[in-house]
Amino acid sequence: MEIFLLQVGNGLIIGSVYALVALGLNIIWSITDIPDFAQGSYYVIAAYAAYFVVTLVGAPFLVALLVGMCVGAVMSFSCERFLYRRWRERTFRGAARVQLLCAIALFFLFANVANALWTSKAKIFPAYMKGSLLGFSYMRINVLLAAIILFVLVYLFIMKTKMGKAIRAASMDLGMAQVLGINIDTVNSIVFIIGGALSGAAAVLISPLYSVFPTMGDLPLLKALVVVILGGFGSVAGILICGVGLGVLEALGAIYVSSAYQHGYSFIILLLTLLLRPKGLFGRV
Repeated sequence: MEIFLLQVGNGLIIGSVYALVALGLNIIWSITDIPDFAQGSYYVIAAYAAYFVVTLVGAPFLVALLVGMCVGAVMSFSCERFLYRRWRERTFRGAARVQLLCAIALFFLFANVANALWTSKAKIFPAYMKGSLLGFSYMRINVLLAAIILFVLVYLFIMKTKMGKAIRAASMDLGMAQVLGINIDTVNSIVFIIGGALSGAAAVLISPLYSVFPTMGDLPLLKALVVVILGGFGSVAGILICGVGLGVLEALGAIYVSSAYQHGYSFIILLLTLLLRPKGLFGRV
C-alpha cells in the first residue's frame, strides 16, 4: 500500500506537468487551429533561462519561475506575431499546413540552438528546498500546488474577465466573434502568451527534480498532445483530469505491469479514445 500511494503521488506530480503544457496547447489549438508543437522548445529555453538565473545570478527559485514564464510567453508571442500570423493573413489553400510545418520546424530549430549553445550534457538544477512530507519532498509537493494555482488562475481569467469572454467566443465561432467586433489578432496574441507562460512554468517547476538538457521538451510535448486529445478541446477541467490521470496511469503501470512500456500506456489510451470517442472525454464536437 505504501508503494501504491507513493506511485500515485508521483503520478499526480508528473501528470500536473503534462496538464500545464497541455492547457496552453489546448487553448492555442482550439482558437487558432494551430497545433503549436513549438511549445516544446519554449519549455526547453525557459528551463535554461531559469537555470542560469539561479546559478549565475543567485536569484531565488520564485524569481527563476517568473523568468521562465516570461521567456516562454515572449517566445510564444513572438512566433505568433511574426510567423504564424503572416501565414494566417495570406489566405490560400494549405495555409494551415504551412503553420503546422512552421511549428515543427521551430521545435527542432530551438532544440538544436540549445544543443549548440549549451551542449547535450545535462545541467543539474540546484535544489531550492529541503525536507519532505509523507515521503514526498517539498519540491515535488510544490509542483502539484503550483500547477493547481496556475489552473485556477487561467480558469478565472477565461471565465471572469472581458478578454476571457472574447477568448471563449473565438473558440466557439471565430467568424461570429469577428462580426461582433472582437479583435482576433489580440485574442491570438493573448492565448499564445498564456500557452508560452504555462510551458515555461512547467519546465521550471520540474527541472529541480530531474535536470536541464536540450531534448527535455520532447516527452512533455508528446504527452501534452495526448492529454489535449483525451481531455477535448476547450475543456480546462478535462485537461487537468486527463493530465493527472495519465501521470498516475504511467506511474502505476511502471510498477505493476512493466517500466519498459511506461511511456507507451498513454498512446494505447489515445488510440482507444480516438476509436471510441474522437471528440475527447470532456470536449465538444
